Amino acid sequence: MKLTKFAHACVRLEKDGKVLLVDPGTFSEAAAFERADAILVTHEHQDHLDIERVQALDVPVYTNAGVAAQLTELGDRVHVIAGGQSFEAAGFSVSAFGKDHAIILPEWGVPCENIGFLIDDAVYHPGDSFTQPDRAVHTNLVPISGPWFSLPPAVDYARSVKSEQLVGIHDALLSQIGLSMMPRFLNSDERPYKALAPGDTLDIN
Repeated sequence: MKLTKFAHACVRLEKDGKVLLVDPGTFSEAAAFERADAILVTHEHQDHLDIERVQALDVPVYTNAGVAAQLTELGDRVHVIAGGQSFEAAGFSVSAFGKDHAIILPEWGVPCENIGFLIDDAVYHPGDSFTQPDRAVHTNLVPISGPWFSLPPAVDYARSVKSEQLVGIHDALLSQIGLSMMPRFLNSDERPYKALAPGDTLDIN
């Protein structure tokens, strides 16, 4: 399986000629959408969901009820998923975890629904949360910036999820200086940290 990172929180997975797109938002490059066979959306915020471009694709979308309510034009192409469910999308096995977006400000409460996706028991995308999967993974995608982000919980999340490597995502708010600081906090011999730029790829074995 090949993973390609795109801007911010969008990743594209390719296997056996099929393409699974995760969290294509308004920051995502046009190339991310090419030849997509299915889409996973963790939550409704625009940096993870570009409604117009998602609606323009004739592919199934797997997401939570909050996002589905904004994609009614897609009809039965939208599949509502909740944490604890497993399903298949474009030939990839997917398990969903969690239900809440991380808190931004206490007085706002939970901003919206959020589900993390574990793809082929290998790549885990938590969306805007530090919800952990219930099993070890190969590649753990770690959010490294955002209005809800805090470094200590991010480090705890990265250390708590059993994985072979870490990849930083949710990074559009960081300058190059901020990006360059992340390996100091997240890299380890047990779990190497991969700082991928948009367009960079990894082979997931």
